[in-house]
Amino acid sequence: MTDRTISLRQLMTVLFLALFPLGTEQLPGRLSAVGAAAWLCPILAGGIAVALVALLGRSPVLGQGDLGQRIAQRWGQRTGRVLAGLFLLWGLYLTAAHAARIGSRLSDSLRASPILITAVALLLAGWMASGGLPAFARACEVFALAVGFGFFLIFLFGVFRLQWDEVLLWNWQELSQVPQGVFTAGGTVAAGGYVLFLLGDVRPEEKSRGTVMRRLGGLFLLLGAGMLLVLGRLGADLAAQINRPFFQMVSGLGFEGAFQRLEELASALWVLGDAALLGLLLLCLRRLAAQLLGRKESKKQGWGITGVVLLGSIPIAYWNQIIAGNLLPMGNLAALAISVLCMCLVRKQSKNLKKIEKRG
Repeated sequence: MTDRTISLRQLMTVLFLALFPLGTEQLPGRLSAVGAAAWLCPILAGGIAVALVALLGRSPVLGQGDLGQRIAQRWGQRTGRVLAGLFLLWGLYLTAAHAARIGSRLSDSLRASPILITAVALLLAGWMASGGLPAFARACEVFALAVGFGFFLIFLFGVFRLQWDEVLLWNWQELSQVPQGVFTAGGTVAAGGYVLFLLGDVRPEEKSRGTVMRRLGGLFLLLGAGMLLVLGRLGADLAAQINRPFFQMVSGLGFEGAFQRLEELASALWVLGDAALLGLLLLCLRRLAAQLLGRKESKKQGWGITGVVLLGSIPIAYWNQIIAGNLLPMGNLAALAISVLCMCLVRKQSKNLKKIEKRG
């Protein structure tokens, strides 16, 4: 029988590929108000995320079904379907917003219609997701190596030519913006919280909590390094005035005659992360749709959701301000908080039932 599960390390690799390109592209613009201290925000957000994972306790979270299944088992099918419907609605908007963002970015360099590029990106992501989570995770492992090596080159070429006064000279006004920046940084990557609905396909492992803590910590540290490069090369004031500061920073790296322009390399590699993010969200939405309908997952459901996301991305593409606003980060944090709260309540109720059974 074919193994339809993946390891926790594979899941964290998928998360890295989906969230790291997203963070490096979005955070410099969203954290522009923080100024020279903006690179601290992802690191502090990572510290909070790691601390929360540590505080969740030592109880196993794998091998017991995904979040939707646990909710339905403990609180009934009706409650499970209501929550699945709510998460599905937000997930559809979230995926459509990111699809529109990806189409807008790629259309600038390809000089093509944003809607057409969005459709192509969704078709690619839908095709990757149609093979199921194991095949999707194996592809993401290869893509993550390419993205990681690309960022290594970018960091290597950029770190020795930073203007350190642009990242170390903070004032009280900038430091006062750091708490808000921490929430923004966390909310930007909190879209990855939808993987809680795929935990049923992850094999139980020893020391799983430590694996999650190390991988999450590494992700946020790398996001901080990306912010450091942008601020040290461009400065906070210039980064606040241009679109996509990370790629503008990359365009100035390289040496004459060799790697003269790394912007094209970064843009091409970041497409892999774009496809991974959309594919991951489509897999999660397919799982939620199946639970809402009370049916097994199927490729038809996945392609149907892809079509709905494409239709939803069209009006968003003409209202680009909503991508850079506070709606997505705050909505992501709210969805993640509700997910974690539901998981904690389910686990607590499960523990109480076990105690009652032992006493009985």
